[in-house]
Amino acid sequence: MTAYEHYLRVRDWARRMGALDSPGKPARTDTELAVARALAPLWDASPDTIAGLRRWADPVGGASAADYESPESRIEKAIRRDLKRLFVQVGRDLFVEEPSFLGGFGCRTTEGRCNEDTLRFFSVLVALQDGAVLPPFRQQPRRIVWEIGGGWGGFAYQFKTVCPNVTYLITGNPDTFLVSAVYLMTAFPGARCRFFGESSTDALWHDWENVDFIFAPEEALASLRPPRLDLTLDLLALREMTSERVGRHVRHAFEAGCRYLYSLHQGDWADGESPTLWRAIERLYWLHPVPSRVELRKAGAEYSHLIGWRRKQI
Repeated sequence: MTAYEHYLRVRDWARRMGALDSPGKPARTDTELAVARALAPLWDASPDTIAGLRRWADPVGGASAADYESPESRIEKAIRRDLKRLFVQVGRDLFVEEPSFLGGFGCRTTEGRCNEDTLRFFSVLVALQDGAVLPPFRQQPRRIVWEIGGGWGGFAYQFKTVCPNVTYLITGNPDTFLVSAVYLMTAFPGARCRFFGESSTDALWHDWENVDFIFAPEEALASLRPPRLDLTLDLLALREMTSERVGRHVRHAFEAGCRYLYSLHQGDWADGESPTLWRAIERLYWLHPVPSRVELRKAGAEYSHLIGWRRKQI
């Protein structure tokens, strides 16, 4: 199937999900409403628009293509510097370059195309490796990973490239799937994908070991009962939610038996004061911050990494 054919399938499904009047449907925050407005043109996109879909990642936390129009821009110099330092520290095994399809962009390096997203996702994989979480996901048996929100699909692409033997669940708002689901289905043309609501809830997990991606709206959370859950990922998605929604996600991971919950925080934690979001996670998970290695800092923003270990008793 072509990217546009993937888009038509995802759009039809997302429209059905958006029209559902579910009691668990969350009220969107101002930030989420702004994202929905920015992505509104994608509900009636042309094939040419979908051919450049990567350029629509900015509203969902992605890098902006405009930052890479000049090869001598400050951000490109910072990327080359920090990428080189990361390679010296950890090698190249976990690095996944920015693909060229769907309008991929970035600066050219000896290892391939790279932008701010590429480097940030690389640093997350490194943190998971440093925290001794990642290695089992590159082995047997097959495991289930849940990413909250899913962004534009960029981290799922990197994780699934490095750890192909996983079933990857993404929950989020219907509009964001117009980017993430279409991107991932195009990136992995042979991927086996399932969408919540296209079959019964039980059938969603039938033969899950042979499924690559599962997409579901956030309001379906209470109905999602995976046979196992090995890792939950939060790449700045929970920070846009109300405390009630944060608690619901963290508890869902805990009740599903998820051993690890990773959270990315934009900001330094050098003063030892844990972010409010992490204190919410701490009720059900032991906090294990992972020291940051060298990574991109744009406009003064730094990133901190947390791996939560599931508490045996609460």
